[in-house]
Parts: sequence; C-alpha cells; structure tokens
Amino acid sequence: MSTILIQNSNLLDIEKAEIIEGVNVLIEENKISELSDKEIKSSTATKIDARGKTLMPGLIDAHVHITATSVDLGRISNYPHSLTALRAGKLAEAMLMRGFTTIRDCTGADWGFHQAIEEDILKGPRLFFVGKALGPTGGHGDRRPKTYEGDICNCFQGTMHDSLTVDGVAEVQKAARRELRKGAHAIKIFASGGVASPDDPIFGLQFSEDEIKTVVNEAYSWGKYVLAHAYTTEAITRAVNCGVRTIEHGNLMDRNTAKLMKKKNVYLVPNLVTYEAMDLEGEKYGLPKVSLEKNKFVKDEGIVALDYAYSEGVKIGYGTDLLGELQVYQSREFILRQNVMPKSEILKSATLINAEIVNQKDQIGIIKEGALADLLLIEGNPLEDFSVFQDQGKYISLIMKNGKIYKNSLN
Repeated sequence: MSTILIQNSNLLDIEKAEIIEGVNVLIEENKISELSDKEIKSSTATKIDARGKTLMPGLIDAHVHITATSVDLGRISNYPHSLTALRAGKLAEAMLMRGFTTIRDCTGADWGFHQAIEEDILKGPRLFFVGKALGPTGGHGDRRPKTYEGDICNCFQGTMHDSLTVDGVAEVQKAARRELRKGAHAIKIFASGGVASPDDPIFGLQFSEDEIKTVVNEAYSWGKYVLAHAYTTEAITRAVNCGVRTIEHGNLMDRNTAKLMKKKNVYLVPNLVTYEAMDLEGEKYGLPKVSLEKNKFVKDEGIVALDYAYSEGVKIGYGTDLLGELQVYQSREFILRQNVMPKSEILKSATLINAEIVNQKDQIGIIKEGALADLLLIEGNPLEDFSVFQDQGKYISLIMKNGKIYKNSLN
C-alpha cells in the first residue's frame, strides 16, 4: 500500500478561510487517512517536508473543453480523431500542471478520455463529462453553412468537439438516452444563442419547455442532472423552471433571475476569462468576425451578472470555457472575479462548490480525513494573493491527484 506523509504544512481551510500552521497529513493509497497538528508516526511512509508551504485542495474547473483544440472550431472538423485526441491530452495535462485536479468537460470529451485518465494512460485531471451537448436546428450547436439545405448528417456531427442537433420531444429524449448510455455524468443543452456560433442570435431561445423537461426527466431517471448554456434572462428562467441544475455563462441575466436561481437552488458557472481572452487574441487564432462582435456585446455584462448572482446568494462555481490556444488563461478567472467576490469565496467556487456541482461533496475540493487525496503545496497564501495560481503552475511545488504525485519540486 502506498503511504505518503506530508509534514510541516500550513493548511488552507477553505471552509473557514484561514491558515492553520504546522499541519501533518498522512495519505494511504488514494485517501487522506490522518490529519493532525501533532506528529504523525509512520515507519513505511514516504515523507515530504512542506517547509511551511500552503497545503490546499486540488482545484476544480467546472467548464472546460479539452477537445476544442483550436479557437477556430471549424478547423477541428478537418482533423482525424486521433490527432484531436492527442492534442486534447496535452491540454488536459497542462490543466493538471496548473493545479486543476478535477475538470468537468462540457462538450466533446467522452468515456474514452475518462477511462484513459482513470488508468493513468493520459496524465490529466479527474474527468467528468457530458458527451455531446444537445441543441435544436439553427441553434448554438448547428454548424451547417447557410448554403446547406439537407438534414443533419455525419459530415456535420462527426468531430470530437461536437453536439447533436435534435428537434421535438422524441428526438431529444432519444439523444439524451444515448449520451447517458455512453456514460455521461450529466446532459448539456443549449438554451440560448452563443458567441462561438456565428449564425444564431444571442437572444434566441433554444428548445421548448417540453423539450427541456424531457431532457431533465431522462437525466433524473439515471440519477444525473442537466446543465444549460444560457445567456439571457428569458433563457435562464425557462431552463430553471424546467428543472435545469446549473446555468453556464448567464452574462445577460437580471437581478430577478438571480433571485429565482437562488430560490430554486440552481448553480451558476460564469466564465469571465473566456470573453477577455477572445477579446485579446480571438482574431489572432481565427475566431470569426461575427463571433468577435458577439463577444464584445456579452463581455462587460458578465461581471454585472456575477454581481447580481453573488449578492443574491446564488451558489457560484468556477469555470473557464476556454478554447484551444486560449486555455493558457485558465487561472486568470481567479483574478477577474475579484472585482465582485472576496478571494475566500472565489476559492470556495473552485473547490467546495464545484465539488457539489459534480456530485463529489466531501470527496474532492476539501482536505479532511476520508477525502480523496487531491492536494497542492503552494508558495504563498491564496487568501491574500491570487498570483500564486498564475504562470502555468510555476508557484505550485507539489501536485497530487488521487494519492499520486504528478509534480514535486521539493524532494
């Protein structure tokens, strides 16, 4: 049995937002077995002297796209799945090296990626996935050119970063069942228009109430949940009232919508950094002009919506939604949210709240006896300075996921 003893750490208690000095942690196999400010004795453990560095839970990103290997999504359709998979593997490994030990992929990754990570064939964060998102004809996921008159075929739904275009209760029900059969941990729907899709208006409502309720019922029957891509008050309200559990983006919501989300116990996963990154470098990497214009429209509204949600007590997760080359900005989301939220609350978003979102409360995003050993040793105090998460993991001395060390610059 693998046993590791971390000594002399300063433990970051996320729940209490405080640092506890001189903490020792014993890890047996993949779990934390003992936690104490007193000496822990073990004759068989591999010992790591934390030297007073900050010990905290591994980070969780609840909105990523590892198979979106390019900002120019149209280019991905020209790549074989093998190339996309290898590139996605590099993106996943980079996330782990930034300290993200768990991710929720919100369209594209499948059971194969999940299993490759579980078997450590691929070095990446623990992966929860939704498979292919569901959207209606003409919606955010319908990437057919305007000149195409035919029905949906494999030539438009054959890429790895993709969605399913379905209409009506029967098609939606079958598609949801298909993704659940393939192992999806949740089902994603498009409830409004989007930025990266050039043809659908942001304000467009996508899927009827009956269609959304059908997906929710199917997910519920499997013990799963539904997340909705939604920007506007109307789209969010419809999704929430139909039983959707998490709202992705939400940039154009008003205060009353935030109150409804709080009442219904619905989570919000904002992605401020993706709009900044697309504004800075989207054109450079091939984002279409119409998408750049959409991005400018929603970019500044994101922080306003976050303020509404936070002030009304909505549970807020940490997500980034970055595409391809822009995924290097992943940790900047911490910086952007400081305009609205205290650092302690942002840290909760990236740990405790995201653990709830992926149905892993008390297992990840927390340091306690019996929890999975997803741990980071950081140079500095995240409660005071978020620069410790920047520069692609430069200030992270140790990264442990599931009891296994993936980076250790201490020994």
